[in-house]
Amino acid sequence: MKTTAVVFSEACKFELRELTLPDPGPGDILVRTLVSAISPGTERWTLVGKHIGTQFPCVPGYHRVGVVESAGKDVTQLKPGDVVYGTGGSWAEEVVSMWGAHIGHSVSAAGGYKPMPEGPEEIEALEALSFAILAGVSNRGVNMADFQADQKVLAIGAGIVGICEAQLAASRGAETTLLDKNPDRIAFLAEAQPNLRCLSVDDPELESKLKEIAPGGFDILQDTVGHAPTTDTMVQLMRAQGTLLLQAQYFDKEKCAIDLDQIKIKELTVKTTCGIRQEDWDQTTAAIRSGVMDTAALISHRFAAADALDGYELLLNNASHNLGMTIRW
Repeated sequence: MKTTAVVFSEACKFELRELTLPDPGPGDILVRTLVSAISPGTERWTLVGKHIGTQFPCVPGYHRVGVVESAGKDVTQLKPGDVVYGTGGSWAEEVVSMWGAHIGHSVSAAGGYKPMPEGPEEIEALEALSFAILAGVSNRGVNMADFQADQKVLAIGAGIVGICEAQLAASRGAETTLLDKNPDRIAFLAEAQPNLRCLSVDDPELESKLKEIAPGGFDILQDTVGHAPTTDTMVQLMRAQGTLLLQAQYFDKEKCAIDLDQIKIKELTVKTTCGIRQEDWDQTTAAIRSGVMDTAALISHRFAAADALDGYELLLNNASHNLGMTIRW
């Protein structure tokens, strides 16, 4: 069976390529993709060749919702017609799977998939749920840093992780101030999420505004960007014995060295997260379904599969504003 996939052929190069799938075995499922979502941080780092373990050519992505089209006789947990979330599979060509979400069909064992608990839904609802892993990183951070009511949180980066953190924080009674450098991102967020506060890091009055918001210092500083000078500056606006939550990608070691002395002086607790766990999946999908997390509002671009490369052009060159990007297969 032939299928189409997004392939990163080499660093900073991408294409749509036809791949040949194996015949399903008795323990395999054939999954047809309904929607996949681009993870802007991980996939950009993969595309430029800096993500840990990157090999070219590869099929990228880990956000994928599909439907089971067939199941082998030994598969007991899934059946044809089930809507599932996950990735997995192999193909005849010498192309590596860097999680392999952006593909039309896949054949693999059933173990890499989670059934969607309420069955088929409208494509818009599935698009919102397709970001469950990235939003789950926000959930893990909120739990790891133990956000509490009345806390003041400062989040560097108004991307999906930062925004979903702010949404969850609000549900706990905490107040988040988001920081971003992109004026188009700030304007988009003001329209899409008017209840959230987002300030520009280039605002000449930023320090005075932040001190007015948190005169006693911020309780939690969340970093989703990995720009050390910004982190160092914002650490100075934290209260003593606060929490520094590191959730960016830190592959450029020479650019990510933060000032440990300032962290020591303030006696900050440093916490990190990596990926999500089952409890994050359960809590995040429930939060998206209930509207506590509004991931649908964060989708800036929707592409048909034939136009998927347009999303990677935006991702690589950032020629115009983009936030959540989905591909309908």
